[in-house]
Amino acid sequence: MKPLIFKCKIKDKQRLDMSWLSRINTTSLSDIKNIAVSYGSKIYKISKLFDVSGNNYKNIIIKNSNQRLDNIGNNLKDKEITIFGDTGFGLARGMCSGKITLHGNTGKNACSGMRGGSVYILGSADDGFCCLPTSMNEGLVDGFIYVQKNVGNNSIIRMRRGNIVIGGAIGKNSCLELISGSVTILGKIGSNFCKNARRGTFFIKDKSVCKEYIKANDTDLTFYNFYKIKINSILKKNLLKSSSPKRYFGTKNNRQLVELFIV
Repeated sequence: MKPLIFKCKIKDKQRLDMSWLSRINTTSLSDIKNIAVSYGSKIYKISKLFDVSGNNYKNIIIKNSNQRLDNIGNNLKDKEITIFGDTGFGLARGMCSGKITLHGNTGKNACSGMRGGSVYILGSADDGFCCLPTSMNEGLVDGFIYVQKNVGNNSIIRMRRGNIVIGGAIGKNSCLELISGSVTILGKIGSNFCKNARRGTFFIKDKSVCKEYIKANDTDLTFYNFYKIKINSILKKNLLKSSSPKRYFGTKNNRQLVELFIV
């Protein structure tokens, strides 16, 4: 079977909810082309909005994607989606399993409520990345996420578990009320970082956030070395390079059991 390819033909400013993409479960190209979706004030067949080819609904490719395509990968299970171009809001919201690779930037609320799988954003993510979805009280339940560039404000709220790697900066009000999980941030970190967190592990370069944390004199690097090898292997990049990072554990008021490695 050949990958199922959707080449976007949309040129106006109307937004399109792409949630239907995750629900496709047929190899019939005719049936896929005849899927009816709401676009603007009318109902259209998919074939009017996309050039469609292929039949492997487990391996989906979107070409000519743009910021008006919302909710790609919403509640995705056991599929792989590769996107060329930008996307609108809600990328991978509630994703359960599978893989999404975006060759571009994504809009607000990407990966919110994600429960599993892996997402690779080879650009930047807008505000509300891994924030609280309306139906849940956790921004990221589990999964692996890589953002090659920057992440916006109000991101990573009440993360429960999982791994996030950010190659650039992150905005203000990020990593609030963290429950657990591991986060790598290799760029600048905005104000009001990691407030009211319970626990979690950070690998960061921005030393300005260390003021409230206690430096660990006897530094145990077992987990760091394991994580370094794992992340560099997954991404096939030498992102974590330091062999002797400085480690901080816990805040001075002893309310946060957060671990920081300055890499």
